[in-house]
Amino acid sequence: MNRKKMLPLVLLAAGAVLLGVLLAVLTCENEAEEDTGIPLVDFAAEDVDELAYSGNNVDVTLLKGSEGNWMLDSDPTLPLEQSAVQSLVEKFTDLTAARQLQDSELGEIPAMSDTPAMVFTLKAGKMTRTLTVDQLNDVAGVYYVYDDAGGVYTVAKSDLNNLCKAPRSLYAAQSLTDKTSDDVTALTVGDLQFVLNDGTWQLADDADYTLDQSAVKRMVSTLCEMQTEWSITTPEADSAYGLDAPDVTAVLTFTDGTQLTVRFGDLVPEAADDTDTGSTTTTSLCYLASDGAPGIVYEVKAAHKDAFAVTKESLLDTSTKETAAADDVVAEH
Repeated sequence: MNRKKMLPLVLLAAGAVLLGVLLAVLTCENEAEEDTGIPLVDFAAEDVDELAYSGNNVDVTLLKGSEGNWMLDSDPTLPLEQSAVQSLVEKFTDLTAARQLQDSELGEIPAMSDTPAMVFTLKAGKMTRTLTVDQLNDVAGVYYVYDDAGGVYTVAKSDLNNLCKAPRSLYAAQSLTDKTSDDVTALTVGDLQFVLNDGTWQLADDADYTLDQSAVKRMVSTLCEMQTEWSITTPEADSAYGLDAPDVTAVLTFTDGTQLTVRFGDLVPEAADDTDTGSTTTTSLCYLASDGAPGIVYEVKAAHKDAFAVTKESLLDTSTKETAAADDVVAEH
């Protein structure tokens, strides 16, 4: 092939390469325009070993243990939902600012106050990052945020909402036992003693008494499936919670011969503030103690106690008599 025929092909190839380069440049520019946020934390979430935040009447410090588990500095034995804490840490490390204010703009915003709205501190090894969230610009919907190097940023209000989580929001619900209802062979509630005989619940002292099976099963499943709402790891005396004279005392006996004793006490006097929503939790709670966790007082939903509001008379199964009476009427006709 002669040179004259080759020249157009060479020019065409060169043009294709040039178009490819221009396309790559434009793509990079578009991506840069889309990602305009300024990172406020320069280390990764997995590197954070301490997170402290204050604001919205909350002052919390979270520490990462030697095995990578998060704990509350003020109460290390309080069970925390690890995934919830890790998700919160990621929200902090992902914080970005819309823009950084120039020195000439600082005179146009309110002076930094002595009572900031929120303060965040993250530590990763020897690195520390502190962000002070000061006043809110209602018109623009942004907070003025100061870093520990003197920089001032604008951060969207929505990005800072719900970051100051109360410990209750990070609490890991606890079970009273790792056994199930199928592992239970006997139940004692107050003066009533129930035993399981060939799959049927009976009164220990009156085996012929026709028990409402669903009511007994409800009591058993309530204890086996109950989830706690809070743990008081350093409780006062039992009398402070009504556990010295409990409303209900229940004892489960399992197939392996072990037992679990549970006591229901007084109602929790004050509803907990829900910092995340700004509302007040209306669910009624009561105190509970379990010999499976000595030295701890739990808070559980007070509705759980309803299952144990029983007497021998209330547990009489009348459905069998009603069915028999109906059969007699049909037989007569």
